Amino acid sequence: MLKGIPFFRSYATKQSPLRRFTPVLCLALFLVVSFPAAAAEDDAQSILKLYAAGQIEQADIALDEFLSKHPDSGHKCELLLASAQAPVSISEAQKRLHRTIDQCRGCDQRPQAMARLAMLLHLSGQNSAAYGACRDFIEQYEDHELTPEVLLLQGALEMRYRGGSQAGNAYATFLAKFPGHPKAVVALVGVADAKIKRGDWSGAHQAYLRALAANPTDLDLPKIYFHLGWSAEEMGQADRARHYYRELLRLFADSAYAERAKSRLKTALDQSENRLPTPVRAPAVRYAAKIGIFPDMKQAELQARPFIENGYKVHYILRGRNCELLVGEFDTEFAAQLFVQEINKRFHVRAVPQRLP
Repeated sequence: MLKGIPFFRSYATKQSPLRRFTPVLCLALFLVVSFPAAAAEDDAQSILKLYAAGQIEQADIALDEFLSKHPDSGHKCELLLASAQAPVSISEAQKRLHRTIDQCRGCDQRPQAMARLAMLLHLSGQNSAAYGACRDFIEQYEDHELTPEVLLLQGALEMRYRGGSQAGNAYATFLAKFPGHPKAVVALVGVADAKIKRGDWSGAHQAYLRALAANPTDLDLPKIYFHLGWSAEEMGQADRARHYYRELLRLFADSAYAERAKSRLKTALDQSENRLPTPVRAPAVRYAAKIGIFPDMKQAELQARPFIENGYKVHYILRGRNCELLVGEFDTEFAAQLFVQEINKRFHVRAVPQRLP
């Protein structure tokens, strides 16, 4: 009825276009706001597909353009991690991982980048740096899903780091925090190996037995049986030593430990069954790996460089004008022999075990 009155008819006529165009204006405003986000999402997915397809150069160019347009995008860290995980050289991957770590604080991708960096440093032979990366990760991400893997890597590095002076700490931490973890058996063996290094024969024997009881399918069984026999022999338990040596020869006659078991078996058979256990004490004799004798100190230092870079302890022994280079430091000749096998294979040298003066 009011529309029949001129004033109200004029008002309704003036308002009706606005009413008619309001939905259109709202839609336009929504598109203006949402289009950049949708475009960024599409760009991010395209870059991820390029990295997945191995088109690294194209992906890197697209990533630089993306970051310049969307520096605060929620996809930034996901893309940075994808860039770091691309099949590039180890040195380039390390550089990209450092960038991810620096720019993604508080993001889920940061611990992944830190864990991967520690592994790459280890694979490239930078054991000291890898050990530091593991330590930084554990300090910042004590209960992350990747913490068990990092602890195991740290434990392996401790067995080599500066002659194993910190051996066993990370493995013990692993067992305390993750006793039911599927890889707890690896930590058990690590603890046992560390106790062997320290001459704790009883502790080592018990740790190896716990590892066998936990999951023997994941173990280097010839090694475990040999160390069980050796630790039993050192404790004066000749019958037990004979048992494990014989089991090793019966089950793993073709293993590298078989010949050592034969040699030790003869010794164990000659020992009295009632010999008292050997008391655990700090050994007076130390062993290392002899790398060689060089014309002078300068040449020895040059040859020692790769070992120093990897965190190994080195010794320079002057022999007149010559200089003898020794690497590592161990309580037993057997531990030094195992170390020699490792560095001969890794550094292509011809080291031999030798008593430190």
